[in-house]
Amino acid sequence: MKTILAAAIQMTSGSKKDENYKKVAHFGAEAIAQKAELIVLPEHWDWLGPVADKKAMAEGLDGPSLHFIRELAKKYHCYFVAGSIGEKNGDKPPYNTSVLVYPDGKLGKAYRKIHLFDTLVAGGHQESKSVSPGSEVVTSSLLSPSPPVGEGWGEGPNVGIAICYDLRFPELFQKMSQQGADLFVLPSNFTSVTGIAHWEVLVRARAIENQCFMIAADQTGMTGAGWEAHGHSMIVDPWGEILAGLGKEEGVITAKLDFEKLKEIRIKMPMRDRSV
Repeated sequence: MKTILAAAIQMTSGSKKDENYKKVAHFGAEAIAQKAELIVLPEHWDWLGPVADKKAMAEGLDGPSLHFIRELAKKYHCYFVAGSIGEKNGDKPPYNTSVLVYPDGKLGKAYRKIHLFDTLVAGGHQESKSVSPGSEVVTSSLLSPSPPVGEGWGEGPNVGIAICYDLRFPELFQKMSQQGADLFVLPSNFTSVTGIAHWEVLVRARAIENQCFMIAADQTGMTGAGWEAHGHSMIVDPWGEILAGLGKEEGVITAKLDFEKLKEIRIKMPMRDRSV
């Protein structure tokens, strides 16, 4: 797989799942019309509502939200990164979970958001009060649901998954890079306050310092969570160039990811596997 046409969907999710599904179906069809082969959704694409309702609205990985995406993947024979959903966690708060969906509808390994948004900025947020943290770094191959990773181009390209606030922790992206990542995907619900200051520079930095493509799919506008999301979804190449981007509007962006160009950048500027 030398190239792939990637898409990011930017949307404003609310507290009615059926309406969010309709938006994803609409924008997914638009991405497919542009011949997208990999579609990335934003964080909490399926439901954004009051914090108090998070646990009740959580689903299993076999629940209706991922079933809906699996059916779209099979219909279009396309890869999806299913943004993130609230994943049931027994009696504990749910996980914030993303997963790669293959064109045959199979699920890759689930990534559960590690770094939770506990801050005093943008009005203050305490994600850890309603979400359980994950602990495992996840990198998967586009070629198979369960191949070895980091073994060269015959097994790639490899996709590393992070979610929103994870963007501020470069060591996570370094670990994915060490596992063989060629492409990072970042479903997000970035606040407008922090997004204006840091979104673009951090997305581009993670791509440049790890020599990976980056697809950052964000929520936008006043979502059902009750605060404004930043938008400005973008697809960035390993040189830090923005290949495609949006403003505040809902919509779809696409860009061709050329993995031969990625290989060339890594050869010409060797940065990987160096000790400090």
